[in-house]
Amino acid sequence: MLRPTGQALPGQKVVVNFSAQSILYVLTAAPAQKTAFVELPANLIFTREGLALLSANPNAEIKRVTGKDGSPREGMQSKSYNAPTIQKMIMNSYLEEIYIKLPDLLRKRHEIISTNNLIVYAILYKKLSPSLARMLFDSTVVKEFNRKNPKNSIVDLKHISMQSAAKLVESRKDLFLSIKKSIQDAVLYQVSINTELQEEDRTIMARSIPKFIDWIDNRIWYLYFIIHQTPLKEQMQRAMVRMITQYLDHTRIGTHLSNLLMEFVQNAEKAHFERLIIKNNLAKKDDVDTYLRDRGNRQFIIDEATRRDQMLEISWSMASERGAGGRNYRIIITISNYGLIDERTRSLLHNKMKTNVDGIGLASFYEGGGDADKLGAGLGLLYNSYLEDLCRKEGIFYKTSIFPEPRHEKTTVQMELAL
Repeated sequence: MLRPTGQALPGQKVVVNFSAQSILYVLTAAPAQKTAFVELPANLIFTREGLALLSANPNAEIKRVTGKDGSPREGMQSKSYNAPTIQKMIMNSYLEEIYIKLPDLLRKRHEIISTNNLIVYAILYKKLSPSLARMLFDSTVVKEFNRKNPKNSIVDLKHISMQSAAKLVESRKDLFLSIKKSIQDAVLYQVSINTELQEEDRTIMARSIPKFIDWIDNRIWYLYFIIHQTPLKEQMQRAMVRMITQYLDHTRIGTHLSNLLMEFVQNAEKAHFERLIIKNNLAKKDDVDTYLRDRGNRQFIIDEATRRDQMLEISWSMASERGAGGRNYRIIITISNYGLIDERTRSLLHNKMKTNVDGIGLASFYEGGGDADKLGAGLGLLYNSYLEDLCRKEGIFYKTSIFPEPRHEKTTVQMELAL
């Protein structure tokens, strides 16, 4: 397991060694967190930057592991992983893909949802500070400071020393605690009065506020300190509150994405087991559900899938890209299972694919109709609708497609999101 043997100091970049499957990562300024392990066997595939960092550690157990495309990649295998560590690696763009291959997935429901959420939240944390920086650099106060101090002008976070910012925050600890508390209370108030939020969303957002604020780069607080000395401090606080609230609103994407993901997982597992049961003449199609309700039968099918190496697969791929509004972070989630949709629906999909080489949109899939008991029944249209509406409102790219793979007797669902 990835167990840390070192700990970062606030505002300090630290190389940390891990026992067993050793790994390096750079910690950004963040509060101490309780160690939390996700018990989900995974292949962890690193980016070029991640591999460069890991290569500096002679104890790092880098090996060739399989990714979602089946090709060998540089990475690590782990029976479980430290969630805060993985989240920090994603934030630092050191991790490219998390790939899971198991005979069954529903028993790992909590772990799959945890993995999905930590990825979405990592990207939101990562994007918050640059967004706040752009807002601050556009402020009248910072522009005036630059005009009066041309030799020491600040037009980019890179112009601010990490050490100087950390030193300031530490030396004025009580002041910054007061500032952060004031902002946190104001954000919480905005969440509490938002009548468009469901109670579940409101609770999740309220619980997330402290961590969002704690992950703000110390260099942002350095800039904020300059503005705090001027009459515009209340105006700047309101702007900070608005932006943090906007990012908190994006946590709803993680919630709906996890719900939709589990709908796909449930359907994939059902089709996966049904195929094995029928191929082994263990039950008729109409009796599959009854057969699987028996714990012994279910375990037999799991063992059979393992023996045949016919697994369910789920992966998360993370990539950054430049866009007109700055840097976007694309998450691609795939769920694959052995088993195909029925012939009639497959034919309809094939005709649609002639004009859509990237796959079939979820809405198009349902337009094909078909038996409600076939793969695809109840694929979470409600959650998909929530996601589509929310992403459209926020100007976020979102797409879900279904890829039938007759040659491999597989079906793959792909969800794509650009934050």
